[in-house]
Amino acid sequence: MKMLSLAEAATIFAEVAVEMDHMKHHCLDEGSKILQDQRERQGYAPNDPLLVTGDLRDSIERDVQHNVAYVGSNNNKALWHEMGTSRIPPRPFFGGAVEAKHHEIGELVGKKFHTALITK
Repeated sequence: MKMLSLAEAATIFAEVAVEMDHMKHHCLDEGSKILQDQRERQGYAPNDPLLVTGDLRDSIERDVQHNVAYVGSNNNKALWHEMGTSRIPPRPFFGGAVEAKHHEIGELVGKKFHTALITK
């Protein structure tokens, strides 16, 4: 392995810093897609109240803005089922997707940054 001078290392880190915003956006976009896909793949039994018409499933969207990725639904039923109400028990469906996929998303981020550092 080649030893770098401080100036060479500083140059490499400066180049990586320029790429970080792009990589961060890409990782957020890919991570939110993993969650959205996982949620859509989980599926439910035919009599499950969360999948009567498919409207709730179809309402799930994702959006990446600057340093944040959003995965969710603007459908009020999503909140009611996730959190429960005075008349229905909670039936969380987003939290399970996060729990099932957070390691995969972490690996995605780690691989992107590792690749950026070793290819310089």
